[in-house]
Amino acid sequence: MGLIPNDVINQVIERSDIVEIIGNYTALKKAGRNFKALCPFHNEKTPSFVINPDKQIFHCFGCGVGGNVVGFLMRQELMEFPEAVRFLANKAGVVVPEDQSAFPSASRQLREEILKLNALAAVFFHETLLTSREADAHAARDYLKGRGVNLETVKKFQLGFAPNEWDALLKYLKSKEISEELISKAGLIIAREGKSGFYDRFRNRIVFPIFDVQNRCVAFGARAMQESDGAKYINSPETAVYTKGQHMFGLQLTKIAVGKLDRIIVVEGYMDMIMPYIHGVENSAASLGTALTIEQIRLIRRYTHNVVMLFDTDAAGQSAIVRSLDLLIDEGMNVRVATLAQDADPDSFIRQQGTEAFNACIENASSLLDFKFNWLASQYDPKTVEGKSKISQELLGTIARFKSEVAKYELTKALAQKLNVPEGVLLKQANQPSQPPELRWDRETLSTPGVDKVSAAGVGQELLLALFLKDPAWVKAAREHVGPEDFSEGQVRQVVEQIWVLAADSGEWSANDLLVRLNDGSTSLTTGESVQSIVTKLISIEEGKLTDPARIFQDCIRKIQNEKQKKARNQLVEAIRQAEILKDTEKLDQLKEQFNQLLKM
Repeated sequence: MGLIPNDVINQVIERSDIVEIIGNYTALKKAGRNFKALCPFHNEKTPSFVINPDKQIFHCFGCGVGGNVVGFLMRQELMEFPEAVRFLANKAGVVVPEDQSAFPSASRQLREEILKLNALAAVFFHETLLTSREADAHAARDYLKGRGVNLETVKKFQLGFAPNEWDALLKYLKSKEISEELISKAGLIIAREGKSGFYDRFRNRIVFPIFDVQNRCVAFGARAMQESDGAKYINSPETAVYTKGQHMFGLQLTKIAVGKLDRIIVVEGYMDMIMPYIHGVENSAASLGTALTIEQIRLIRRYTHNVVMLFDTDAAGQSAIVRSLDLLIDEGMNVRVATLAQDADPDSFIRQQGTEAFNACIENASSLLDFKFNWLASQYDPKTVEGKSKISQELLGTIARFKSEVAKYELTKALAQKLNVPEGVLLKQANQPSQPPELRWDRETLSTPGVDKVSAAGVGQELLLALFLKDPAWVKAAREHVGPEDFSEGQVRQVVEQIWVLAADSGEWSANDLLVRLNDGSTSLTTGESVQSIVTKLISIEEGKLTDPARIFQDCIRKIQNEKQKKARNQLVEAIRQAEILKDTEKLDQLKEQFNQLLKM
């Protein structure tokens, strides 16, 4: 069970309200004894995500994901099993004992040390901004006031100031008995060229701590207050806890609002996110000055599939949006683009125009097609043959990325109207042999995922498993007739194997005991969740389908035994065939006798 005792895990799950936890990420609606919602793990318009508060489980009948409250956090926040349990334990007031005999791996230990070090550095920068009497710190406070940042916001975002000294942070951290080697690995100091020793990376700058969605400081960005101070921004290098393009600034504060509103506003910079937040816009996050990466999009997708891009109106900002669009489509996101007045950014716009005007801008955001068409039209003249050809080639490549054939058809029709050309011409161009196969979308090149066919034996196995989950007493009855080896290899067998272990340890066990065993860290996250989904799906079977459990039990046992005998017969037939080929008469006689005995059974 990893490092956390089983009874503690059960206590954490019992004290954690799965409805409350999931309700922080997506809007829930009462549906009888259960709750329903749009699934946070895939894009859907009709709710198929169900929470069963009695069993304390969730299951999505759209994408098949399911589990308990621990499994939900693991998927939603990309936590490991012990990390999710400890997170819930902290909220529920359950003390998790530490196993002093277990030592973390060197890489994990380094990550933990850097996270602690970053937390110390963040406190140092923050306290310096709040309390230092130095002239530079006064200037930093005046700078922030001039940008409309008040004391409450400084504390909310833990903004700080790096003193105008070569080694202020280094001295502070060394006073805490932290080695220069570790401080260097955290990217907070730089080795002197041609000399021994180090100096602080950040000096005489406003410091913006960057937190992950679990509210851990992973890196820093630092802004110069004057042009003479060099580069406008200096950022942490990549470290054991920070990889550029994998985090969103401010998302740790806004993720709950993003989930509830089912929409995120993506901006570029720190102040572009902070200023709208101050004015009541609680569902934004900053990409940290770059086009969105796949990692950032997948991070956003944990909370919503609806994205409004709001970047600066300069060429760099608009180009960053264009570079993000195809990736957003590939990841199944719904995208719109909001545009401010020329030379405006979210920071200045909301300070000058107010929240109402800002929200109106978001609501009036352009469709993806309109935005990209206008952007391309600014580079190629849509009235010329060459311009139409260039624009259509670019946009058809984007349209081809949509998975929905209806979306492709409607977008192509709209593009044809914008370019004033027949739809057939665009369709012909889209399917030219010169186009890469992945960007062609005629009927022959479209792949339709097949529907898995479940055999009668498979249905019998799943129904029997559903009985086990409804009433563990059926396990005792089944053990007299079948074993885990009689179930088809795969998820169902994995579940039955764990049930057999639970039943052997104790006749009393619950579905949550099983879910914990299936995701205790001995199984990979992806596999563990997949197996958990089998359990939650079968628990969620309507009572009406199990109205005569005794008959269902007998039918299922008979089907499994028949399948077992059929498999044994086929194996004997193959063995007999091999013995005949080898002309092994002695073995052939033995096999035929076994076959006759099997037929009598």
